[in-house]
Amino acid sequence: MRTSAFRNLNLKPKSQLPPDLSELQHLAELGRLSASLLHEISNPLTAAWLNLEQLSDFDAPGLRQAKRSISVLRRYVEAARQQVRHRGDPIGFSLNPQISQVKRIVSPLAKNAGVKLKFESTPACRLYGDPVKLQQIISNLVINAIEAYQPQVPNSLDKVVSVRFQLNSNYLLVSVHDWGKGIAFSELRRIFEPFYTTKQQKGHGLGIGLSIVNNYVTHDFGGSIIVRSSRRAGTRFIVKIPLVGSHIKN
Repeated sequence: MRTSAFRNLNLKPKSQLPPDLSELQHLAELGRLSASLLHEISNPLTAAWLNLEQLSDFDAPGLRQAKRSISVLRRYVEAARQQVRHRGDPIGFSLNPQISQVKRIVSPLAKNAGVKLKFESTPACRLYGDPVKLQQIISNLVINAIEAYQPQVPNSLDKVVSVRFQLNSNYLLVSVHDWGKGIAFSELRRIFEPFYTTKQQKGHGLGIGLSIVNNYVTHDFGGSIIVRSSRRAGTRFIVKIPLVGSHIKN
């Protein structure tokens, strides 16, 4: 793997920056669209789940994986519904089961892209918040890292995404590192802004993934996120989340 000095940028939570009117209008429209989609998606997901359960060869590995994937989608939809209703109370939860779920979500995407995922051993610890949102934080960062590799790069070349965990008495650090194209220094200050995207492929990049990640990390978990990137060394996101017992709720 290539190594070089990173450009380091510690980004403030988006809420500390004054939003302009056009951004608020976009967010309002996105909220209306999201509420509609949540309603429309729920019924097909339930129907797909029921249809899978009725299949006689349901124990086939592919069908078991399909059921697990649909189960994850249903949990995400329910979590989004609760968020819209301002529900979903935070709880204490273990990290290990959430990382196992993340692996199930992102592994097929990595395989299809010819990217090797390297997850370090997950430490035994407990966090405080919404476990589904924790899954979304890490899944979003890993998927972004997978997509950092240019599609035309041959699969024979090393395309690696590394997910590392570091634990101390008060915090969990999660590092997601790719050695892809990197992010231009001029773009770093904007990557957590809603609707801003560096993805140029058609059909990719609504510009809300990293904004959601930043919001969940800072507001839901009381943590922080930084990004380090260069064209030569790729990109590393580092998320810092308080452990149960060290979390101070505002």
